[in-house]
Amino acid sequence: MRMAELSRQSGVPTATIKYYLREGLLPGGETTAPNQAQYGREHLDRLSLIRALRETAGLSISTIGRVLTAMDDYRPGDSPEHLTIAVAEMSEPLTIPDDETDDYARAREDLQQLIHELGWHVDTTSPGYDDAIRSIVALHRYLPGLVTDPGQLRPYGEAVRTLANTEIPADYDPAADPAATLRFSVLGTALFEPLILALRKLAHVDRIRTTPAATWAKR
Repeated sequence: MRMAELSRQSGVPTATIKYYLREGLLPGGETTAPNQAQYGREHLDRLSLIRALRETAGLSISTIGRVLTAMDDYRPGDSPEHLTIAVAEMSEPLTIPDDETDDYARAREDLQQLIHELGWHVDTTSPGYDDAIRSIVALHRYLPGLVTDPGQLRPYGEAVRTLANTEIPADYDPAADPAATLRFSVLGTALFEPLILALRKLAHVDRIRTTPAATWAKR
C-alpha cells in the first residue's frame, strides 16, 4: 500500500508517519520508484504499537525509540530473559541526585527486604525495580512515617502477584513465539497498567462508601 493508504488504515496522519520514519521508529517501506514506497502489514502493526505506547501509556518519543530498538534487536535463539529488556525500557533510567543518596539507599534496602519476604525471583535489572525504588523514596518523603516496615507493602506485592498469575499461565513458554510474546509483553504493560490504576481508584470509592461509618451516615 502507498503511504496515503497506510495513513488511512492506521489512522495516523501522513506527516506523523514521515516523522516516525525520520526518527527510526518505523522501518522504511519497499522503494518502488523515486520518492515512492510500498508499506505492508508490519507497518500497520508497528503504527498500532506506537499509538498504544504514545497515547495510552503516555511514553515519550525517546522512550518509545528505546523500546522499539530493544524489540528489533531480539534474535531467535536469544535467552527468553531478553524479552524483559523492551519492557524495562518503558521506564526512565534511575538517576540519584547527589544529595539524596541516603534516601535511595534506604529505599533499596526496603525493596530488597520486601522482595525477600515475597520470595520473588527478580534482581536489580528486572523491569520495575528502579520504578519501585523511586516510589518508595516518594512514600518516605511525602508521607513520612506511613511506611515504617517494608512488610507493610507486602499486601501490594501479593495483590499484583495474583494479577501476574492471571496474566501469565503456568504453561507459558516465551520461546514458543518470541516475536508475539515480545509484542504482548510491551502492549500488556502499556494497556493494563492504566486499567489497574483506574480500578484501584474505583475500589477506593467503593470502599469509602461501604465502610461502617459511611453506611451509618446514610441512615
